[in-house]
Amino acid sequence: MPVRKKKKTSARKRKLSSFELILSGKMGLPIQAHRPLRAGETCPQCGKGKLEYNGVLALECPQCGFVNGEGGGCT
Repeated sequence: MPVRKKKKTSARKRKLSSFELILSGKMGLPIQAHRPLRAGETCPQCGKGKLEYNGVLALECPQCGFVNGEGGGCT
């Protein structure tokens, strides 16, 4: 039976994905610091309208229709 030769591995290291780096503990999760939107502030989407509460207590822009998904509640 012939002897099989082992394949040579390349000298280059395989690059790890960001997911693999997070799992290995070499990279932390990205943290986006932002403060919550408030009524009367300028719309983050269009920059023109002022945010107001709608009927389900979600902030909405009257100019572009942007609705903030944070918070809200029932009435």
